[in-house]
Amino acid sequence: MTLLSPPLPLPADSWTLRLLGPPTLRTPAGLPVALERKAAALLAYLAVEGAARRSSLITLLWPSTPEAAARNNLVHLLRKLAAMAGRPLLEGRETLSLAPDVRADIAAFVPTLSGTLGDLDTLGQSRLLSTCTFDDCPELDDWLRAERERMEEWYLLALREHAARLEQTGDYGAALICVRRLLNLDPFSEDAHQRLMRLHALTGNRHRAWLAFERLCALLRREFGVDPLPETAALAQSLRQTAPPQLLMSSGSLLSA
Repeated sequence: MTLLSPPLPLPADSWTLRLLGPPTLRTPAGLPVALERKAAALLAYLAVEGAARRSSLITLLWPSTPEAAARNNLVHLLRKLAAMAGRPLLEGRETLSLAPDVRADIAAFVPTLSGTLGDLDTLGQSRLLSTCTFDDCPELDDWLRAERERMEEWYLLALREHAARLEQTGDYGAALICVRRLLNLDPFSEDAHQRLMRLHALTGNRHRAWLAFERLCALLRREFGVDPLPETAALAQSLRQTAPPQLLMSSGSLLSA
């Protein structure tokens, strides 16, 4: 499933779900209200999936409970959320979804990949429902693990896209910071190592570019017993030439992103 579309500007009386990190609900006045784990799971699931039938939700949240009792648990949970907010946060009868004026922070990270590096840091530093565990709800636990992994993949993709934009606009210092963050999370990405080498050369530091290649060689040989890709080796050889950095950007697809 995919996240909901990027939200429209919120009205002044909107509620905000903070699902990245410890789950909280923020009132229209901005006051945080902590969410119990199953309430957080319910709201997170609907924020990501868009809508779900009650039968699916009770299976996720109370897998070992008889159906009638599990449905009763869901009713009590919905009433508890409504009482906490002073109004319903969900809508629908047999199929439930978030009320239109309830927004989740993860909606900002639909992978349009157009956010700032600060926005990306928010995504990269916080996990979905980070303080919650669901060992007693295996299907829910599997769903949460998969969503966390998918968000991590989005974060890596967003970092790659952001580094490419920074390089294209000539902001090589910021691009280097972005690539280093990417390599901290994905140290075996040859594409990122290639960009690191190229950026060092573009900032006039061919020695660091060559060191980056040597570190990559040592890493791949130690972990996998292989050498870098031919295009990576060719890039490294080109960096040993004395041509000005500008030629690196015009030498064809070998040195491009």
